[in-house]
Amino acid sequence: MHSASEAVYHGKTAIGPNRIQQATADPEESGFDNSGLTLEVAIAPLPRPAEVMTFRPAPRPATPAEIVRGAAIPPPPPSLRNASDLSCIAVAIYHEARDQEEFGQRAVASVILQRAAIPHRWGDSACENVVPTQFSFMTSRYEYPKIEDTDSWRKAVSIAAEVLVNGPLPELHGADHYHTTAVSPKWAPKMVRIRSIDDHIFYVDPHSYSAL
Repeated sequence: MHSASEAVYHGKTAIGPNRIQQATADPEESGFDNSGLTLEVAIAPLPRPAEVMTFRPAPRPATPAEIVRGAAIPPPPPSLRNASDLSCIAVAIYHEARDQEEFGQRAVASVILQRAAIPHRWGDSACENVVPTQFSFMTSRYEYPKIEDTDSWRKAVSIAAEVLVNGPLPELHGADHYHTTAVSPKWAPKMVRIRSIDDHIFYVDPHSYSAL
């Protein structure tokens, strides 16, 4: 009598659990005498699995709110192609106002956000407004001069994050234009002058109110 884990086929006993096939010689089939000789045939081992490759995803950049709470400052992006609004505003602050006081840097960020808030006029996001037609420091649609002052970059990112979290500055009363005191653009007389901050003069376009 054989257990449930054994099966007999012409005198050969297949034993399941230990993967060993045991066969008892049959004198009538093989010509061996009945000496109790048994043959054990080991089943070939399974092939070793292929090496498993693991990849760590790139760390997610910190959000403006996380940066405000003390998260690490990201490095400057290689270009503004597919950049975040945080990066676009920080690049603009760095190139337009890194020599200004903190309030002046906030004001530049505020203008960018104010423009983005006016539907279908200049651009519906911060990055759509940081373009060569609006900012002369841009060398092409996505390229800008290299950022070399690490401390000024870190400060620009921190200010950009705070303005993104809090929104445009109420002290600017919706200002969506500015220029330096060194120039007198043709569009300035058509605007409502708001105030001067450091060497920038801020204005609001009267047409902007009706567009909001």
